[in-house]
Amino acid sequence: MQREQQETQRMDGFDHRAPSYFICPISLQVMKDPVTIYTGMTFDRESIQKWLFSYKKITCPITKQPLSDFRLTPNSNLLRLIQSWSLQNASSSTTKFVEPEPNDHDALMKVLLEEIKQPHLQVKSLRKIKSLIQENRGDSSRITCISDDGLFSLVASFVVKTELPGIPQITGNDTPVIMNEAVSLLCLLRPSDEKLKMAAQNENGLLIDSLCLIIAQYLSNLQIRIQAALLLKSIFKVVDGIYKDGLRVEFLESITEILKDQISKHGSLTVLAILMEVMSYGKNKEKAIKGGLIPVLIELLAEDNEKHLCEMMLVVLEKLCQKAEGRAAFVAHPAGIAVVSSKIFKVSHVGDDKSISLLLCVLRFCISSGEVAREFMEVGGVTKICLVIQSGCNSRTKEKAREILGFHLKTWSKTPCFPSFFKA
Repeated sequence: MQREQQETQRMDGFDHRAPSYFICPISLQVMKDPVTIYTGMTFDRESIQKWLFSYKKITCPITKQPLSDFRLTPNSNLLRLIQSWSLQNASSSTTKFVEPEPNDHDALMKVLLEEIKQPHLQVKSLRKIKSLIQENRGDSSRITCISDDGLFSLVASFVVKTELPGIPQITGNDTPVIMNEAVSLLCLLRPSDEKLKMAAQNENGLLIDSLCLIIAQYLSNLQIRIQAALLLKSIFKVVDGIYKDGLRVEFLESITEILKDQISKHGSLTVLAILMEVMSYGKNKEKAIKGGLIPVLIELLAEDNEKHLCEMMLVVLEKLCQKAEGRAAFVAHPAGIAVVSSKIFKVSHVGDDKSISLLLCVLRFCISSGEVAREFMEVGGVTKICLVIQSGCNSRTKEKAREILGFHLKTWSKTPCFPSFFKA
């Protein structure tokens, strides 16, 4: 039967081998009047009307989902694409046409961008767009109808309208699903820095606020929290400083928990990158200290020797110890000084410099504390500092080490633990 149809079509001078999404799932023919039903599936009007009203069916022919709404929504954009394709491929009986690509990704993307404007099709459209991008990520020429810049703003609008406390809300049973799909899709897109900055700073940073709330409130959904963190990592690199200021305590507590749970190295690196970007703004340091970040970092440092993670943790700790309450939390931890001292010569040259910078920051303000000085000597910190001065470290790192040594040199030099080659 199929061969007979193909032969008839060729005799008419018109080949109907159309892209699959031009074909009605019921009649298996190119749709003349495409309409979309409640479940998001598209059919030719005549075929779906017979299914629903002549055969008295109450389920979707594809998903078998019961229908509570029998409205048929015209898919005008798909109709225009079908008509355009038909005109391009129409020919006389003696002229052979060039068959279009069976997977016309550009045309499909246009259809989806129209469908996404209809509330009952949004989830399905987001999923299809994500799938289309994943399939063609290695070949950007396959999809040319819209850039990542334009699509990012469109998809971001679903995140900022998600039903979360403190931001504008939309209603509907699919709101959490829409948010999940939108955040997931945003992680696949690669907008320019300029477009990312514009989208993030729009409406006084509403996208940033929304992503922070997702991380702070969706505690049971780790995947979306990590995805939101990945987006914030990119955003904080490009936005103005004012948008890094005033982060909520709940947000900083939440990313501290993500770091503490050590779900993955990728997640830890993402969270640390965020902390490095925002710690120098506003009262973020105080909030992070209050949220318990310092003991978490010390304990992670004690367990981890991975180069990049250690370097980043040392940077964040140094920033926190620039505050008096940060230094107090650091020296109050029984392993703080010992852990940081142990990282010297064990991580990297960068790790050496960051460790010494951190110790300098702490010891500079604890000169009068004999207890801290004694602990530093007992855990081998003074010996490490002396070795740094004699090592091949850069001059800046050595200068910091000399400054630390000068704080309690007279006291330390009298102890048996003090290196003999440094005694007068």
